[in-house]
Amino acid sequence: MDPEDLAKWNHWLEHLVDGVPVQLVRPIDTDRPSWAAYENARYLGTLHAQIDLDGRWHVQRLNERHLSLDDAIRALRRPDD
Repeated sequence: MDPEDLAKWNHWLEHLVDGVPVQLVRPIDTDRPSWAAYENARYLGTLHAQIDLDGRWHVQRLNERHLSLDDAIRALRRPDD
């Protein structure tokens, strides 16, 4: 992922994953590429774009990395074991 692309993202945006809107909100206390993800007003978790490491999306609570934002959000949607 190109860091210049992420710099253009707002602090709030809506992204469709599998036809369902997911709201991404960047915490006000960071300038890092980090967003809290919500679906239908339900908090899914926090995602970080690791553009300075390997370009993957890190899913904080699962400690997983994914190549695409869509896959990272799908991981957040998985039921807890």
